[in-house]
Amino acid sequence: MYIYHPLRRLIRFEAYGILFILAGIFGALLTVQPLDSSLVVLLVFIAASSAFGFVINDISDMVLDARAVKPRNPLSDGSMSCRTAKQVSGFLLLLSVACMALMPVQLLLIELAVLFVFVTYSFFIEAKNIAGLDLVYHALFPALYGLLGYMLYHPLDLTGLVFFVLLGIFGAIGELGNEIRDLEKDRYERKNTVVLVGERPGFYLMMTLMVMAFAIIGIFLFIEPGFFWLLLFIPLGLVLIHPVWKAMNEPVYRQKFIDVINTRAIVLAVIMLAVYGTVRFTGYF
Repeated sequence: MYIYHPLRRLIRFEAYGILFILAGIFGALLTVQPLDSSLVVLLVFIAASSAFGFVINDISDMVLDARAVKPRNPLSDGSMSCRTAKQVSGFLLLLSVACMALMPVQLLLIELAVLFVFVTYSFFIEAKNIAGLDLVYHALFPALYGLLGYMLYHPLDLTGLVFFVLLGIFGAIGELGNEIRDLEKDRYERKNTVVLVGERPGFYLMMTLMVMAFAIIGIFLFIEPGFFWLLLFIPLGLVLIHPVWKAMNEPVYRQKFIDVINTRAIVLAVIMLAVYGTVRFTGYF
């Protein structure tokens, strides 16, 4: 039995919303430009639009999720009505649009891309049911938010592009983890990447993408020496890889390993943000 309020379960902010907000903040800080109130508006947009995406995804999944023994979706266990969820999604969409109106016009296409990706992930195109495209879409979720934070203060350059790619890789990793966790439920209803390639190859793909991400960071550090401090964090990549390895070899761990990865990723991101803030504002490195 879930102890969380149905609205909290519907929005699932602690699952990905925190990481999305950190992506936006980190993107803004990477520009080394003075920050202003526009960043606050952007963070509200990130929180509202991502919550909107989660709500409409639960609406689209309510019938399939009802087949789970303990549905995470509050619409599937009857703790919230679909009508209420639609009202919540409408409010979140209006809030997102209001924020878009307050932000610089040069960000409009990216903001529209965010909403387009969330809507077509669950409806119309239903990218979550198309192998390969599901990973691309889930990669875009954090990557677009990080790009918004960066381009709010600086035109896109090599640093911004590398940041975008890295966020995209970790977004795809998150999707693979979700698909592995939900494989038994999805096996006969969906045609996503893990259903197509299988569970074990899915695990190996997750670990390969993690290694690739940290390799890109290592290469980038030699191109942009100002980021040498990131070398301290490359070995910590093991704390993200370990849950994947453990879940691959311990079936009972597979229902919670993605939550462990998310929690560790949030902690790691906060530490990196704190270190970068120190580097930026003190000029220590």
